[in-house]
Amino acid sequence: MKRILVLLTVAAMMMAVSGVAAAQGGDVCVSNKGETKVQKGDSTCSSDSTSHAVAHNDSSANAFDNSHATAHNGSDATALDNSKAMAKNDSRAVAFDYSKAMANNDSHAAAEDNSKAMAKNDSVALSRDNSKAMAKNDSEAWAFDNCTAKANNGEFEICN
Repeated sequence: MKRILVLLTVAAMMMAVSGVAAAQGGDVCVSNKGETKVQKGDSTCSSDSTSHAVAHNDSSANAFDNSHATAHNGSDATALDNSKAMAKNDSRAVAFDYSKAMANNDSHAAAEDNSKAMAKNDSVALSRDNSKAMAKNDSEAWAFDNCTAKANNGEFEICN
C-alpha cells in the first residue's frame, strides 16, 4: 500500500507541475535539448539538454534526463530519467526511471522503475518495479513487483 501511495503522490506532483506550466500559454510547443523551438497558443513544454517534449492544443509536456514526452488535446505528459510519456485527448501520463506511460481518451497512466502503463477510454493504469499495467474501457489495472495486470470493460485488476 505504501508503494501505491508513493506512486500516486509522485504522479500528482508531476501533474501539478504540468498544470502550472499549462496556465502560462501555448497552442503548439516544441522543446528540444533544453531549447523551446516553438511556443504558440495555450500549450506549454520544457526539456533539458538530453530530452524532447511536444505539446499541442491546450496541453503540457515535460521531459528531463534523456526522456521524451508528448501531449495532445488537453492532456499532460511528464517523462523523467530515460522514460517516455504520451497522453492524448484529456489524459495524463507520467513515466520515470526507464519506464513508458501512455494514456488516451480521458485516462491516466503512471509507470515507474522499468515498467509500462497503458490506459485507454476512461481508464487508469499504474505500474512499478518491472511491471506492466494495461487498462481499457472504464477499467483500472495496478501492477507492482514484477507482474502484469490487465483490466477491460469495467474491471479492476491488481497484482503485486
